Amino acid sequence: MTYMLPTRLTVEDVAAIAGGAAVDVSAVAREQVAAYHRSADDIAGRQPIYGRSTGVGANRLSPAESDPVAHGMSLLRSHAVDAGPAIARGTVRAMLAVRLNQLLHPGSGIDVSLVDGLARMLDADAMPEIRRFGGIGTADLPALAGTALALAGERPVDRGGFDPIGSIRSDSALPFMSSSALTLAGAALVVARLQTLIRAELAAFALSAVALRANPSAFSAEAALAVAIPTANEQAARLTGLLGSPDWSPARIQDPFAFRGFLPAISMLDCATRRLREVVETLTSRAQENPRFFAEEGHAVHHGAFLETWLAHELDATAIALAQNAPLALARLRFANDDSFTGLPRFLSPGGRGSGTMVVEYLVASAMGDIHAASAPVSVQSAVLSCGVEEDATFAPTALDQLERAVTAFETMVASEVLVAVRAHRLRESGTEAAPSRVARLVAIARRLPEEMADRDLRGDVELARELIPAFAATVDGALVTRLP
Repeated sequence: MTYMLPTRLTVEDVAAIAGGAAVDVSAVAREQVAAYHRSADDIAGRQPIYGRSTGVGANRLSPAESDPVAHGMSLLRSHAVDAGPAIARGTVRAMLAVRLNQLLHPGSGIDVSLVDGLARMLDADAMPEIRRFGGIGTADLPALAGTALALAGERPVDRGGFDPIGSIRSDSALPFMSSSALTLAGAALVVARLQTLIRAELAAFALSAVALRANPSAFSAEAALAVAIPTANEQAARLTGLLGSPDWSPARIQDPFAFRGFLPAISMLDCATRRLREVVETLTSRAQENPRFFAEEGHAVHHGAFLETWLAHELDATAIALAQNAPLALARLRFANDDSFTGLPRFLSPGGRGSGTMVVEYLVASAMGDIHAASAPVSVQSAVLSCGVEEDATFAPTALDQLERAVTAFETMVASEVLVAVRAHRLRESGTEAAPSRVARLVAIARRLPEEMADRDLRGDVELARELIPAFAATVDGALVTRLP
C-alpha cells in the first residue's frame, strides 16, 4: 500500500510505514510548500526571523552569518549531537514519514528540496543513524539535525540508492529541526502495540474469569453503567461478546479486586491510550515550526508550541494507567495458583506436589516492577539551558522511553496470564466443551502451548504465549456486541 501525503496519519498508518509501506507526495501539496517558501522569503525581508536572520538560543540577539549556506549548515552541525544506543530503523523510518507529513502542511517556509529529499530517502529505504540521547521535549533537535546532515550528504545512510540534496540554507535549517517527529513516531508505534495488548488482555481476563469461576456481574453491561468511565461500556460489551451468557455458577458473591476491579482499570487504560492516540494523530498533521509563517497574512509568528506539554502529559498518563492494571494482573495469577481459591491443584501442578506455574508469579512481579518504575511522571521535571534563555523542558522523549519499557513489561504479563489461564482450563474436568464459544476459540488458539504439566523450563511456553497475542486480540475484535448507550 502507498500512503499519499499529506494526510491525517493514524497510528496504524505510521506503523505500516515503519514496516516498509511506501509513501508518495501530493503534487498540489508540494506546490503549496514551494509557494510558502517564496512567501517566507518575502516576509523575512520585512521582519527579523529567529534562526534565519539571527542565531538561536542565547545567540538569538546575534545576527546570522551573511552566507545563508554557511549559517544553515553551521546550525545543523552544531545541533546534531546525539549519543547512546541507535534507534530502531523502523522508528527512524516512521520519524521521516511524520516529518514529511508535517512539512506538507504549509507553515514552515521550508525549501521544497527538503520535502523531495525526505520522500526519496523513504523510497530508497535509506535510513540515517539516530541515537537515543539528545532530545528533551523541546523538538527532537539532534535527531532531525542529524537527518538533515544525511539529506545534505554529510552523514551516511545505511543503504544505497539515495541521492543527497546538497547543502541546506538558513531558510530551511531551523524549520526542519523544529519538530518532535521522532517522539511522535515512537508514540504512534507504542500506541499501536498497546491497543493490541489491551484487546489481548481482555481475552486473557476472559480465560481467567471462566477458569476461576469469577462472578460475571462485576464486568457486565450493567456494571459498566456504574463504572461510568467513557469506554467501560465498550469493554463490557467486548467481554459479553467473548463470554456470551455465562453458564457457570460463580464461586463467590464478591470476587477479589483482581476481578471486580478489572473493568474500571482496563477502561481507564483504554481511555488513556485513546487520548494519547489523539495527541499523536493531531500533531503528526500540524505545522508547529517556530517561527510559523502565515503567507496570506504576510507575517511570521514566533511561539512556544515546541514545548510538547500535551504529548508529555499523555505519555505519563498512559504509563500511570498501565501501572494501575499491573497489580490486578499479578493478583489473578496468584489466585490461579492458590488451591484454596480455585479448587484446582496448587500452582496448577497435577497432584499439587510440584512448583508448576509458581515462578510465573515471580516473572510477572518482575514485569510489574518495571511498569511501576516507569510510571513516575516525567512531565513534572524541567531544565534550564542555553545560558538561562531556555528555562523549561517537557522531557517527552524520556516519557516515551518509560512507556515503551512499561508496554514491553505488560506484554510479558499478558502472555503469562494466557499461559496460566490455559493451564487452569486444561485442569478443569469440564474441559472447554462447556466454555462459551469464543472462549473455546481462545483455548483452541492456545493449543500451540505444550500440554505437559510436569515441572520443566517454561521459558519457551511464555514466548509461545507472547506469539499468541495478535490472534487473541483479533478474536476480541470479532466479539464486540452492541454497546449500551
